[in-house]
Amino acid sequence: MEELYIGALALTPVIVAIIGAAKRLGLPSAYAPWTNAVLSVVAYGLVVWIKSAPQYQEPVAMALNVIVVFLLAAGEYDIQKYATNKVK
Repeated sequence: MEELYIGALALTPVIVAIIGAAKRLGLPSAYAPWTNAVLSVVAYGLVVWIKSAPQYQEPVAMALNVIVVFLLAAGEYDIQKYATNKVK
């Protein structure tokens, strides 16, 4: 399956980090798969919407970057863990 991107940001690690943060905030583990499904559908919807209206790519990418910054500050998102182009 192809990875979903908005701008240069992969959506799968963001979804994983959001679910991890939600679990730390008290989301029962039994609801994590449903949360993943809902967030995946929303992410796919965003990708489809941006493909049909590319003028919204920059604001959506900016909003996702803000979410990633908050997840980084919370310790839920690790850039090294999700890096795809590692420098040797």
